[in-house]
Amino acid sequence: MLRILWFSIKLAIFVAAAVWVANRPGMIDIHWQGYDVRVNTSLALLSFFFFVVVLLVVHRVLFALFALPKTWRHYRARINEKKGYRSLTLGLGAAAAGDTKLAFYHAQQARALLPRDRGLSVLLEAQAARLQGDTPAADAAFEILLNNKDTAFLGLRGLLQMALEDNSAEGAAALSARALKLYPKHPFVLRMVYDMAVRARHWGQAQKLLDKIARLKGMAPAKIKSERVALLLQQAEEVKDGAALSLLRRAYRLDPSFVPAAQRLARYYLDHKKRRSAVSVLEKTWKQSPHHDLLLLWKEAAPHSKAHDSAARLRWFEKLALIHPGSVEAKMAVASAAMDEHMWGVARQHLDAVEKGTESARFYHLRARLAQVQNDPDEQALMLRYAADAGSEKVWVCRDSGHVYERWSPVAAPHGSFNTIVWDYQRPLRAGYVAGADDLLRLQK
Repeated sequence: MLRILWFSIKLAIFVAAAVWVANRPGMIDIHWQGYDVRVNTSLALLSFFFFVVVLLVVHRVLFALFALPKTWRHYRARINEKKGYRSLTLGLGAAAAGDTKLAFYHAQQARALLPRDRGLSVLLEAQAARLQGDTPAADAAFEILLNNKDTAFLGLRGLLQMALEDNSAEGAAALSARALKLYPKHPFVLRMVYDMAVRARHWGQAQKLLDKIARLKGMAPAKIKSERVALLLQQAEEVKDGAALSLLRRAYRLDPSFVPAAQRLARYYLDHKKRRSAVSVLEKTWKQSPHHDLLLLWKEAAPHSKAHDSAARLRWFEKLALIHPGSVEAKMAVASAAMDEHMWGVARQHLDAVEKGTESARFYHLRARLAQVQNDPDEQALMLRYAADAGSEKVWVCRDSGHVYERWSPVAAPHGSFNTIVWDYQRPLRAGYVAGADDLLRLQK
């Protein structure tokens, strides 16, 4: 719209000038070097106008001819840039898919077509080198990215990932310091440096980094709480009694429903003759998370005055059912305690109270045990068959490797991943598990 208006203004000025000249007729006399020239004013102005137009056209043609090589270079550069970015797109897709050859080919194409680029093409080259196992080339490419302020984060991230994969303690420490200096408040960098501190078993440093991540909201609150509890419990395993108690209490206060924290604190109290404290811990945790791992400690915490009183011992376990009335674990615990005291009728009563559909293999084994002592081989065989057909039960399993453990531990042996053992259903062991690669994937979450 503005261009049309501007053209209309120029046309109006030209027409007005032409009318003005036409309304003022006259002659122009030129006397030069013995020549006399007499020209009409309008004709002279028109001739001058066309002369200027021709001069401008000739100038544009000559300029275009002289600028042709430069114009051709710009044209080729635009074509190469278009091809280069296409190679970048295809190469990054190939790298994500794990196609080493195709990623390397497109990386070379992109670097050749975009020689001045120090960003994505270099990143693609680095990723292709990593896929090929060419560590020096990948390091060099990531260093190029690191030396460019616009791509420094990409370079740092790549070098940190390589240090994690190579389990390079010295390189990881140097990169961690460099990363924190360049990006002291970047959540991804903090999470990766935290993971390095955990892998190096520097628990104190890891605790400080986790606090900083929490302040910056760089991790889900539930994950932060879980990591804090695991760090405290791990540190408690490596220090003396007094310091261990403080760490265990902090872990328990953070998450009273976490069974391993309650187990360790109750175990400490029982070992140091603090039965009431142990009972208080077990009761609070059972109310939130009734778990059969707590039963051995509950049995040990029974009052000594009731050691020879069968009814009293049974009532001690019935207390669990009162604390958590709807718990299947409580009903099975009371039934097991009743069988230990030879109270078969009480045991059957509590087993019969288990709602249909919540039966487990352990439940059917208890029924089989009851049938055995009551001389009912048919019932025993039936219950054992049911136990064999029952669905899988939850176990302590590493969510990264699939290894099953008898008890929870902050560090999952033998691969050494941290805080990956969870109470869940068993999954098949993963073939060719490599802890470093899986820990990297966990960092993106």
